[in-house]
Amino acid sequence: MTQSTLFAAPNAAAHGSTAGGALEVTLALLLVVGLIAFLAWGLRRMRGFGAGGTDRIRVLADRSVGPKERCVLLRVGDTDILVGVAPGAVSTLHVFAAGANTEAPPAAPAKAQLPNFKDLLMRSLGR
Repeated sequence: MTQSTLFAAPNAAAHGSTAGGALEVTLALLLVVGLIAFLAWGLRRMRGFGAGGTDRIRVLADRSVGPKERCVLLRVGDTDILVGVAPGAVSTLHVFAAGANTEAPPAAPAKAQLPNFKDLLMRSLGR
């Protein structure tokens, strides 16, 4: 054997086509990413799984007040508690008396339909 044939690259035809191998790798990667997404979705859906059947603490409402801060209205028994939640801290903002009305106020009545741009333009042009 000569020096040039000793270190020669193997024949690509002997190992099959590279397109088939790339397809297999791509499909395997998509399968793994899909499995991770499915498991993340499942864990989010089953967050309360195994917590028992009691609903002693219920989240009535929550509102974002900053990039990482939230106000959360909780009902514990018949008492409503407003808490502030921030990274690394939960603090009581207000404790409502038992039986206090903390339901959302009724929605404001719908405003009259405003004219659209086309109608305003035609009116201003006198047509």
